[in-house]
Amino acid sequence: MSLHRCIGFGLLMLGLFCSDAIAQRGFSPEVQRKLDALKEEPSVRDAQTAALKFFNIDPYAVTSMRKRAAIKGLMPALEARYRRNDSNLDVDTRNTTIDDAPFLFDRVEGAVNEVQVGLRWNLPLLVFNAEVLDVGSLAILQEGVLKEITRLYYTRRRLQIDLILNPPKDPGTMVSKDLRIEELTSTIDAMTGNIFSKHEERNRRVRRVRRGDNDVFRPLDSER
Repeated sequence: MSLHRCIGFGLLMLGLFCSDAIAQRGFSPEVQRKLDALKEEPSVRDAQTAALKFFNIDPYAVTSMRKRAAIKGLMPALEARYRRNDSNLDVDTRNTTIDDAPFLFDRVEGAVNEVQVGLRWNLPLLVFNAEVLDVGSLAILQEGVLKEITRLYYTRRRLQIDLILNPPKDPGTMVSKDLRIEELTSTIDAMTGNIFSKHEERNRRVRRVRRGDNDVFRPLDSER
């Protein structure tokens, strides 16, 4: 056998071996369908963005708060004050002469209402405002939220994949893993404004429309 034929035969055998190995590692259509369904869920980036927005610490909100804190010194403080003064005096005017010197006495009674309105600026805040540092410290909170939501997301995803690829034969273990996934889903929902619940609700509405179960398009019958 020539060298070229040996090489060709070896490549053919290698290809057949790789094909068998890939076929052995392939998933069944049902398993593949379940794995593909996981890709339709909100991504980890979606969960991170929703969490930051839920806690009002997304980059846009923090930048806006930092700018507002920096120019706080330009905003005046409005001060208003009202005062009422009652003066009980006589109302006539009397001319008299004392020691050959004329004197004029005024006697008045009445009430005085006084309203004072003023604006006050704290211009030193334009040079240094401690609230800008407080807003900057939100970066630490951002990092903590991102780490926690990422950890919860991938813990949940690993459990989902493990449940699909290695479904437990023990019913108790199956129920325990299902409960753990529900717990993680609820925790992530609580930190993201129900990102998974809203996604599932949208999917249910789409499925109802596709099946024709929408009440808007359902024909009326005699029983309704």
